[in-house]
Amino acid sequence: MKETVFSASTGPDDLLDIAEFRALAEPRMPEDYRNFVNNAGMEQTLRDDIAAWGSLHLRPRALVDVSHVDTAVTVLGQPIAMPIITAPFVGSSLIDPEGEVATARGAMAAATITTLSMMGTRPPEDVGAVAKGRYWQQIYCMRDRGVVQDVIARAEAAGASALCLTVDLPVMPAFPRPMRVAAQALFRRWQEPEHMMYAVRNYADRPIGATFPDPAATWADVEWMRGLSSLPLILKGVIRPDDALRARDHGVSAVIVSNHAGQGLRASQPVAHALPGIVAAVGADLEVYADSGIRSGADVLRALALGARAVLVGRPVLWGLAAAGADGVKRVLTLLQAELAEVMAITGATSMAQVDRSVLGNIPREAAQRD
Repeated sequence: MKETVFSASTGPDDLLDIAEFRALAEPRMPEDYRNFVNNAGMEQTLRDDIAAWGSLHLRPRALVDVSHVDTAVTVLGQPIAMPIITAPFVGSSLIDPEGEVATARGAMAAATITTLSMMGTRPPEDVGAVAKGRYWQQIYCMRDRGVVQDVIARAEAAGASALCLTVDLPVMPAFPRPMRVAAQALFRRWQEPEHMMYAVRNYADRPIGATFPDPAATWADVEWMRGLSSLPLILKGVIRPDDALRARDHGVSAVIVSNHAGQGLRASQPVAHALPGIVAAVGADLEVYADSGIRSGADVLRALALGARAVLVGRPVLWGLAAAGADGVKRVLTLLQAELAEVMAITGATSMAQVDRSVLGNIPREAAQRD
């Protein structure tokens, strides 16, 4: 463990928590992008996620030797320094010229994994060159399956260690006015060469709509996708235990319990409430990760205590990117790691293997019913 923070001086410009990163970052973000990131007009699901994590109380454990706390973990056999991975997000070149490449630099410096969105602005080759194997490729099942096949091949060649298929957004939601105005303005920005999505730029010769998610996608497409690559396949956007079981039966290696942080189905079940049932359903058959509303190391511990092996973090990473580029991403990740180590120590856990539900003073009703 590091020495107490009181042994070092704290300057007025030091950023001490995620809220301070957000306060610095948001004025630097284009207004429409800021509104899009904040789910303007449809904030309820994200608020519910944040509140659900915060409602889980932690219990300190007395007189345990916590002089050394190890936050390292393996995900799909790959060792990383912390159970915290960057989530895929669209359009980050609007806040940093390098976009997803800068995010990958920050994640690499923090010794963890970055996830490149299929709707990102920087291509697999650029991200893979920086991430050097600590890179997941997010996929949508596009209407033109040839696009999907080509992006998967490019990602594998670029050194991706897993594919991450997002399954909770089969159709674009009917955004309320503030979000719709922001999305339409961003769509115009994404036509600019420096901000264009690589899935649009690289496949501009395809018919209009080819790079839109296909509402006709089914479990058969999961099997098809598994046959395209030897990489592990992760499903992102699973909320129901029966879907997690179907994923297992279709050869998926892991699931991410996520509600798209509120940008899809409004009034979705909070991830903290869905996570225990999914963990109980799949047991040791699948690795389970959590995404949506993680804002502190304490939230990371809560997710791990409910059975997640790791978490994905999106908005805090974007705030770090807007605040200080790749270094800001690193600082956000290492801040969350330090907060996680701190709450692990106070709750008496010195490694990931020692984190269990005993650190929680209360658990969601869904979890209690399964114990």
